[in-house]
Amino acid sequence: MRRSSLVFALTLVSLMVAGCSCAGTHPATRRDTGTGPSPDAALVLDDGAVVQPDAFFDFPDTGPPMDTGCASTTPVPNEIIGDPPDMLIVLDISGSMCDPLGPLGGMTKIAVMKTALTSLVTTFDRRIDFGLMKFPGDRNCGTGVVANPIMPMNGAAISATLAAIPGGLLGCAMAAGGNTPTFLAMSAAQDYYASIPVNPVGRYVLLATDGLPNCGAVQPDGSTASTVDQTVAAIQALHDFGVPTYVLGFGSGFAGDPATLMRMAVAGGTGMPYNARSATELDAALSTIAAGIAPPSCTIMLDGGTRNPALFQVNFDGGPLIPRDTSHGSGWDYDAGTNTITFYGSECTMVESGGVVSIGVDYGCPGPLI
Repeated sequence: MRRSSLVFALTLVSLMVAGCSCAGTHPATRRDTGTGPSPDAALVLDDGAVVQPDAFFDFPDTGPPMDTGCASTTPVPNEIIGDPPDMLIVLDISGSMCDPLGPLGGMTKIAVMKTALTSLVTTFDRRIDFGLMKFPGDRNCGTGVVANPIMPMNGAAISATLAAIPGGLLGCAMAAGGNTPTFLAMSAAQDYYASIPVNPVGRYVLLATDGLPNCGAVQPDGSTASTVDQTVAAIQALHDFGVPTYVLGFGSGFAGDPATLMRMAVAGGTGMPYNARSATELDAALSTIAAGIAPPSCTIMLDGGTRNPALFQVNFDGGPLIPRDTSHGSGWDYDAGTNTITFYGSECTMVESGGVVSIGVDYGCPGPLI
């Protein structure tokens, strides 16, 4: 073989290697006169001809036959089935929220609530579009004020608002001191929802309060009358408007009148109220409520036609490949009938929690062994 033909052949093989990520075999073997790919290295052909170092090409060691299609993967557009619903958190910041949750000297109810709500909006940030309303809007009976309008990925902004609410006993008492105008807050929630586009996925209110509603007529002792009937009517009107309300009673403020929470929950269309008397119960209640309205998230729809799942490469946020598991204990599996990939086990939990920013699906190369 002439040298010019040899160089052309080697160049062609080199281009084929550059076009595929797989190791391959080559028609020539390397003989090193030194150690490794050094300036002494020479390429010896089968007929005994020697290619001097100035024409040396460094090839990978011999291995399995080259698969020229291995590097030809194509990203497959996909999306989690179900867009996020809206949820407006209507938070009671009245004076009674400054009381310790447990024994004297423990954390105030507002401090415990701040921690729990921060965890909620952080965990479900990508699954629910949150907003935050605080009531009363003043130190007496002012209507609710929307501090954070409902927006996608609103967790950080709401967390900052919550952090600014004084949580210590003294700071809370100085900042709060108001009553509990729940009926005004729920009417304001309806007005707010009327001012923004309707989310077809769902619209909800989470009412978190620690005591019976008041701010009715001023009584002889200076207090204000109960407004339970007005509050139930406002929650019913909001439900009739298309916005169900989850009612969360926090602490022991409803112990003397448990029927009120039930009336409010029934009017809100959610059936049963949640009553949390500890931080643990509060976290559990909030997680249950959020999980109940978040759309199914362990299934993604693939764009285009059906494909061979043996040629899928699936990962979270560009990380390691996730194995396929047809037993559905973990990993993922593909349904050709619906052209969807569903995650199971810990992978499903990661997606549901909102901890996954992007799901990568590439098609064209065999994925990890199963």
